[in-house]
Amino acid sequence: MKQQSIWARLPSRNAFLLGFATLLLGIALAIAWVLGVTLFYPDGELARAIPRRDDLIRAHVDYLMMAQFVFLFALLFRQYAIRPPIWVLVAISFGAFNNPLAFALRALKPKLDPATLPPVEPHFPLMAGVSFTLTTVGFLAAGVLAARAAWRAGQAPAAAPVPDTVSG
Repeated sequence: MKQQSIWARLPSRNAFLLGFATLLLGIALAIAWVLGVTLFYPDGELARAIPRRDDLIRAHVDYLMMAQFVFLFALLFRQYAIRPPIWVLVAISFGAFNNPLAFALRALKPKLDPATLPPVEPHFPLMAGVSFTLTTVGFLAAGVLAARAAWRAGQAPAAAPVPDTVSG
């Protein structure tokens, strides 16, 4: 099979972003259900499995924010007919998924006595640093692409007005 035929079968970059934003929204909604159940059943098995509920709330809010940003950029790219580079899609996707995931993983770790252990899990700084960096780079690049396209669209000559054919 030729490489071009494989690329031709893939969804458009905007369709990928819209699908990915929908996935992020679905994760945020699933976390909302978990939070709701643990709120009404604080002594249940699910509540005991989540010792750091505040970090799960952070993950929920972060997934919601990432979903709306990805939706926004997908629609801006569609509006201005922008074909974002693959590296922008990778940076946005990796960062938008893993940034909130770091909080979700922290939510599942038992609370430790700060006097005996360091307050940050070993995986958190590396994971957070990589995902924060990729999120920042991806969203800033997407913003620059959209702003540049909007600027150029504003500089284009306006279409000639259509004469009014209705006489009154």
